[in-house]
Amino acid sequence: MYQNYIFDLYGTLADIHTNEQKAYLWKKMACFFGMKGAVYDFREMKKRYHDLVREKEKAAMERSAGNGSVPEIQIGEVFAQMYEEKGVRVSDGEIADTARMFRAVSLEHLTLFDGVDQLLDAIHAAGKKAYLLSNAQALFTAPEIRMLGLDRKLDGILLSSDAGVKKPDPHFYRMLLEKYHLSPEESVMTGNDDLADCHGAAAVGMDSIYICTEQSPERKQPLPESCREITNILQVLEEKTE
Repeated sequence: MYQNYIFDLYGTLADIHTNEQKAYLWKKMACFFGMKGAVYDFREMKKRYHDLVREKEKAAMERSAGNGSVPEIQIGEVFAQMYEEKGVRVSDGEIADTARMFRAVSLEHLTLFDGVDQLLDAIHAAGKKAYLLSNAQALFTAPEIRMLGLDRKLDGILLSSDAGVKKPDPHFYRMLLEKYHLSPEESVMTGNDDLADCHGAAAVGMDSIYICTEQSPERKQPLPESCREITNILQVLEEKTE
């Protein structure tokens, strides 16, 4: 039986829907930036944001070329550059507020899937521990973890923007294992992405559990032999059968 249960967040523990394409978001963000002296037309702002994200992701991939890593950018750097390009300098706190504003307006739905609270309580009742390993931007996700009440139910959290790499990079998994002194043989990863969560875990010698949700990407390859597939999150605690 496993001692440590590691979870993905979005699409696994939490049901989320965001819309970063709607004009309402960009009009509100243009107003927010304008109040700080960074004047954008909302169409210009939308284009510049997406261009900068792509540029920073491309640059990160080029820097990591040849070492096999899967890098992650910092979304705060995107917002900071957008202010700077309009001649406005802002503090880290203002960048965090900008990110929260962006997320609050783009967020249309966020809730825990049925059974998640019950599962996490059962894990702790059994004397086991629960961790989060998520491809996510801390400026967005840390407040959402608190909103969902997961900060009180998890024994450790590692987000890709803090780590600088993301799943399925094995280094991301090792960072969590080393940070919390976990043994891969005593740990299991649960997620809704076969590549990031299941094959990523297998690369570090860890078992995995796959759950298909509406937010799961299309599966392009068989699940690893060390993976068990479930249809309900409460099945995580069921023992693997041969």
